[in-house]
Amino acid sequence: MPAMKIAMCTNGRRLTTRPLAGDDFHIVCILNGAFRIISLVCTLPVWVLIFQVRLSGTEMMINDQPFWCRSAEEVDLWTLYVSPPVEQLQNLVNGTLFGPNEEDIDDATKHQLRSMVIPFTLYLTVSLLYNILDMVLSLAMWNAAAIGTPVEPRGRERALVSMIWIKMTFLNLLLCTVLGSGIYLTHAGRVYNYGCSSLHDQAVHHYESTIWYGLFCAAMAIYAVELLMWPCAIMNQVGHAIALQGRQTSLFRRLGQLEDEEGSCAQCIGCCIQCIRCLSCNQFGGGNIKAKTDLTDAAIAFMNFMNSEVNFDIVLSDIYVAFKLLDRKQREVRYKLSKQARMDKKQTDKCEIGEGDDESNNNNTSSPIDAVNFSVNYADILNRRVLSANDETDMHLLRQGALYSQYAQGIYELYPRALLQAGLLDGGWDGLYSPWKPGDQHSLLSTFRLTEFGFPSTALVYANFTNKVIATPYCILLDEIERTIVVVIRGSVTLEDLVTDLQWSAIELNRVGERVGFDGRGKYGHRGMLTNSKWIYNDIHRRKIVFDVLRDDRSNPYRDYKLVITGHSLGGGCAAMLAIMFKPMYNVKCYAFCPPGCTVSMNLATECDDFITSFVVGNDIIPRMRGENIEMLRYDFLEMLARIKVSKITAFRDSRYPCRNKDLEGMHTALLELQVDQSFVLTPLLLTSTSSIITITAVRNKRILYARDEVPITEYYQKLVSFRQNRELLFDQLSPVDTRLNIPGRVVHLTRFGDEANNRYLPYYKSRMLREIHVCLDSMKDHSIKNLSVVLPKIVSEYENSSTTVSNDDDDVDDISVQSENSFGGDFTEEPWFVTFSFPHGLVASFVPTLLAVAAVCFSVIGNNICTLFERKITDRPSYNMTDQESYEIIAGVSYGLYFYGIQYRDEVDEFYTTQCKPYPSHVVNDDYVKAARGFSAIALVIGFPIVLLLCLTSCMKLGDRTVRVMSTLLMLVAICQLMILVFLNSERCVDNPNPVDSSYLQSQFVWAKCALHTGKYVIIASVLWSLVAVTLGFSSRLSLVEARLRFASMSLSSATTTK
Repeated sequence: MPAMKIAMCTNGRRLTTRPLAGDDFHIVCILNGAFRIISLVCTLPVWVLIFQVRLSGTEMMINDQPFWCRSAEEVDLWTLYVSPPVEQLQNLVNGTLFGPNEEDIDDATKHQLRSMVIPFTLYLTVSLLYNILDMVLSLAMWNAAAIGTPVEPRGRERALVSMIWIKMTFLNLLLCTVLGSGIYLTHAGRVYNYGCSSLHDQAVHHYESTIWYGLFCAAMAIYAVELLMWPCAIMNQVGHAIALQGRQTSLFRRLGQLEDEEGSCAQCIGCCIQCIRCLSCNQFGGGNIKAKTDLTDAAIAFMNFMNSEVNFDIVLSDIYVAFKLLDRKQREVRYKLSKQARMDKKQTDKCEIGEGDDESNNNNTSSPIDAVNFSVNYADILNRRVLSANDETDMHLLRQGALYSQYAQGIYELYPRALLQAGLLDGGWDGLYSPWKPGDQHSLLSTFRLTEFGFPSTALVYANFTNKVIATPYCILLDEIERTIVVVIRGSVTLEDLVTDLQWSAIELNRVGERVGFDGRGKYGHRGMLTNSKWIYNDIHRRKIVFDVLRDDRSNPYRDYKLVITGHSLGGGCAAMLAIMFKPMYNVKCYAFCPPGCTVSMNLATECDDFITSFVVGNDIIPRMRGENIEMLRYDFLEMLARIKVSKITAFRDSRYPCRNKDLEGMHTALLELQVDQSFVLTPLLLTSTSSIITITAVRNKRILYARDEVPITEYYQKLVSFRQNRELLFDQLSPVDTRLNIPGRVVHLTRFGDEANNRYLPYYKSRMLREIHVCLDSMKDHSIKNLSVVLPKIVSEYENSSTTVSNDDDDVDDISVQSENSFGGDFTEEPWFVTFSFPHGLVASFVPTLLAVAAVCFSVIGNNICTLFERKITDRPSYNMTDQESYEIIAGVSYGLYFYGIQYRDEVDEFYTTQCKPYPSHVVNDDYVKAARGFSAIALVIGFPIVLLLCLTSCMKLGDRTVRVMSTLLMLVAICQLMILVFLNSERCVDNPNPVDSSYLQSQFVWAKCALHTGKYVIIASVLWSLVAVTLGFSSRLSLVEARLRFASMSLSSATTTK
């Protein structure tokens, strides 16, 4: 941030790089690098082909024709060597070996060749030049984009703008030249038959069906796409300018024909909901929503949230990095909570925590604040009391929560489906079930039993599944064991429920209190939940089920039953509201599971402590959804951007490293002996009793982030301070303290402290001010009623069998720091196993073996396929071979490879050596040494190549120690196999006859020396490289240790310099 300004337009607006900021150009460089790699892959094979042809001693032109022409047939070199010299000279004179003579080639053919060579050379040269220059510019842009911090450019924009102009002008002109030369090359090739002689058949179809033409077309397509990206970017800026102009002329008002901004915003939210309805094929309802009336609260809240005169100019990458770093800071708090939960669990099992008194039971309340405060007091978060297994009140509360959570789960889908299958539900999924008629004897024989769900003593006496914005499905159960009548309210499922959730304005309960019999003056509730609760109350009053069942009559068998109201999510909030409405008439209890954090005002929530209990699981986001919490989360996000003191790419890489439990464990600052475990994950080797305690995460945060009181005064920070002051004043005006909504009743917070395979939870009486919104995946997972209905019975079972648990956790609490990595908190163990360029083994231990292995593969492939590994010179009576009328060649010797052979010539006139290579003829018999050499070569590549691919992945994933040791052993075997290729020197071709075909003529005419290494040095170099890879991989842990020491020393020096 912010987006760079490239140029000034005529209308005063600026051409910017939005949606990318200057420090986001690493994305552009990566995309540009991908283009360069693809284009080089398409063009480099041509250069490799030329190199291979020159290396093997052959020519691109065969019989004065390019090699792709059908008439271009290579001379049978083997026949040349076994024929007598006199026959060779005669064949050359007759032109039977080397094609037509010079005078047979007409001027038109020469013109065709020149017409192909010029555009072909221009295309290859300009293409290679463009790729090199563009890669250099991309590297320069990569370095320039890493200058400064996300909020402090420090000259980054000035450097990048100049490079962008170079890219837009010079390099784009060069790219146009590449495209032009390529188009002309294709045109000239088709006109001049791709350089083939006009005396022969057309080669257009033959050439354009080869792989070479396919690679050429792919490169041209990449260049065209790259060139067309610039007009697309310009059109994006034009569209953005049109959108801005449209906003100034009230585009929304013109489209929606609305006169007020609130209505237009509500209409936009309604359009989004209708889009969801269409995409879901109406599976989640949404047909009864009236946007302008039902979504007014959401529109006002959104407009108030976005109402700010400060423009921070934030891009998407800023949001990602800031939230990743914020999540890491929050993980430290979650880890402390999990660690404390584990210790509290041990103390509870050992009966070290006694029964809590009434004062501690009510410790969950907190005094209201006079003004909004954008900070979290983590000491208050840790100030909580665990529910004890020795306290009968706590155990009764947990048992009741475990029971009624099963009922709250069934209302979602189980009960309506069972009624539909039994044919008892009138009206389908939105129907009504009412076995008791007004005035009839209330007998349970005619009701639906929940036997199939494990509750044979529970009867379903009424259910109304009407679902509208003002109506929420609910049912009434009769539990004969608990002797309770239970009202179960469903949570959010449909889009109508979502709209109800969004109606979160505070409504005074004065009129409701007057009707039902309580004082509602100065007490507020959630508007949507209050509306739905009144609908449920009126429906129950109209049906008179609760009133008839609980009437005080001796003839009534249910007169001593108690009323319990329960629900989950939206149903939990409505259950709390309904319990408040029924409290003046009945002895009611309410168990609200994961209710919204904006249900009732603080004074009303405090009054409900004795009959309403809210259960919250882990990091559930719904009980934390309050206006103040959202404001605080936004400020934490903006402040996190200001605290970053490194470049965004560095912060991005650091934020992607997993934050593991051992990184959050306390270590001593006197650690100078460190071992790298994952890029920047360190393990202590030396401890002293006098040093202080730090964590690896704290060290990482200190390297990446400023402390809150050390943030430099930048333009962004000044905006942030002004923004905070304005928002605090505005929030106090829009949401007075008395009208702020909170979670109802006393809160039981279930804190996770087990690993992922064995999630364990410990219940606490929690402060009602759940102020921290956690930006993690578990924030929605913990909201699931299925998860809650499993967790609560599991807690009850553990508490009832606490004596068994003591034997499993009998170790000392002080030894908690040496527990396994999965000891605390399941949300800490979900570590990504593949992180791009994370170098989990360390930069040196990952990069050096990979680089050496790639070089070893290159030398092995070249050495195994080249025809000049070994050479054998002629020491006497050389053979003369005339190539044209003015020069002749001397057959100087023969060269051998594993799969190819060649004849070496020395031109006496031009004085140069050349080698022509061909595969061995099929009739040649290979002796045991040749077979062994080929076998060792195949084994080396079959084992080595997969290991090289695995080594390339070590920059992104961590390998186990055993895997590294096995790879090191196999690589040493590869090095031995690569060296064993030299057994070829003992074959018959190097000792006896150089000719695979038995020829007495050659044996008698020439005197041959023994085989010697020519380019066979590649084999030795490859073997040495494989050995080095094996050694460096075997000592990778030592290399990691050295790297960690240097890095830690550098950090210590940097910290000392900063402190001074």
